[in-house]
Amino acid sequence: MLSLWLSRPHVERWWRERHDLASLERNYGPSVDGADPTELLIAERDGKPVGFAQLYLLDDNPDWKRALAPAGSYDDAAGIDYLVGEEGLTGAGLGPMIIDRLVERAWCCHPGLSRVVVAVQQANRRSWRALEKAGFKRAWTGTIESDDPSDDGPSYVYQRRRPAPLGTPPPPAWAQ
Repeated sequence: MLSLWLSRPHVERWWRERHDLASLERNYGPSVDGADPTELLIAERDGKPVGFAQLYLLDDNPDWKRALAPAGSYDDAAGIDYLVGEEGLTGAGLGPMIIDRLVERAWCCHPGLSRVVVAVQQANRRSWRALEKAGFKRAWTGTIESDDPSDDGPSYVYQRRRPAPLGTPPPPAWAQ
């Protein structure tokens, strides 16, 4: 199923990785086997799989954290990746729902996190609009130096900060 989704033009354009079974095993097998702490999740709608997502701590991915360094300091942050595999379901509001659920999972499972950070290609308007609909704010614009071909070209970095506990006064506007 993941191989099929990754091969679809609406996904393959942005998620630029080999999707043969050997490559999937190499890329995702360590997480499935528990050797890599990245969480791999399947999004469902009405009990049917419709998408894929990853949740990971940036501290567990030092190369990616270094690649994001020009965009800011991301200590105590998580990253997410997501896709809607069924092209006919894009534009139906699933992206923001998947993203929001990932963020809620991050807050729940990792109480020390201060924010969730996502890098997205500037040309991938659907993705960055889904992030904005899920409460993310654009934090940086530029080019990320990365070995991942999915990061080629100009990018936006978005972040969503952990909400303050109830009863906490809001931060000043300059701190948001």
